[in-house]
Amino acid sequence: MLSRLARTAACDRPFHAPADGALTGVVPRARALVVALCVTALVGLPGCGEEDGDPKDAASVPMDSGGASLFDTGATATDGGAQDTGGAADTGPAQDTAVADAPIDVNFPVGDGACTPQCNTSAGLKVCGPDGCGSVCGFCPTGKVCAADGSKCEDFCKPDCSTKKCGDNGCGGSCGDCPKDYSCGVDFLCHEDSCVASCTLAGGGKKLCGSDGCGGSCGTCGAGDVCVDAQGVCEATACKGIPAGGKCEGDLLMECEGSGASGKKKVTDCSTQLPKGQKVCGYDTLAGANGCIDKPQCVPKCTLPDGSKKKCGPDGCGGVCEGKCTEGWACEQGECVAKVGAKCGPSFPAAGECKGTVWRFCSSGVIQAIDCKSANQTCGWNAGSKSYGCK
Repeated sequence: MLSRLARTAACDRPFHAPADGALTGVVPRARALVVALCVTALVGLPGCGEEDGDPKDAASVPMDSGGASLFDTGATATDGGAQDTGGAADTGPAQDTAVADAPIDVNFPVGDGACTPQCNTSAGLKVCGPDGCGSVCGFCPTGKVCAADGSKCEDFCKPDCSTKKCGDNGCGGSCGDCPKDYSCGVDFLCHEDSCVASCTLAGGGKKLCGSDGCGGSCGTCGAGDVCVDAQGVCEATACKGIPAGGKCEGDLLMECEGSGASGKKKVTDCSTQLPKGQKVCGYDTLAGANGCIDKPQCVPKCTLPDGSKKKCGPDGCGGVCEGKCTEGWACEQGECVAKVGAKCGPSFPAAGECKGTVWRFCSSGVIQAIDCKSANQTCGWNAGSKSYGCK
């Protein structure tokens, strides 16, 4: 009886062809697997239209010692002289096609496929964070962290609610909400809405800073000062004058460790940091604060404001422009200037020179000078001697 029911279910049930494209995306090996399973099920069922235990069942599908195929179209058998119609099994391919085209779960694994990184989505461009394929869309510089949506690198922020019961946690979040009939004060504590503010001390004095008892403030202290709330006065701290990002005094880096009354001044000589001589105090763009940074590459400056080149003097990078002046000469505004008593050298003009009313000339290899004004004369060019002198 059970075999009859199974046969009826397999052969007599109307077949509904799947909609076109139902197997779209299913790989060939998945189709082959489904076909094999269906064929196996069909083999296990008795022939359609035959009764259980009918002697024709054995004769319908003969298996000779030669191993003839179950669906071999050349194999026939007779039962009582009548030719077996078991060859109808040749319609198997039509059944295979129908079964194989039946809808299959589209989530069936279809093998390894290429992963498309999700760094440029409809929500915008991701510059950091995971790309959805086991890699990242980019990295953030030191001191920065990737935003939750990967759209930007932002400053690292650590929420601080250690002394707060409500209000901002310092990173855009909240330290909590106040209950009904209470409000969050500037001290980040919850105060009754019916609270009466007061900036008068117990002894009658006035508080210059600190809490007014209702979440308000009696005043604030200047940078580097801290308020002693019980007394309502401001006191200087060790970090007074040092901004949050530190400051540079030459190669010395001034920083503040801690905050308020517990803050301590820290001084670091950047020139002693390794590698020695390669560090200076300056603004660190990545950290967003002053620090010991690599000494920037120096560009020599040997050009005067008028565009002419300096003949002497420092180049701004520890060297000199062109060279040194002759012994005894002085470098003034990028020019070597002869001084009386110094060696003449090749740079001093053989015809001498006039510097206002002063005639300077070379004698015995040494620069000499005479002020022509003392003799009621002037210094100028003498065409006869083809040199400068008093006249």
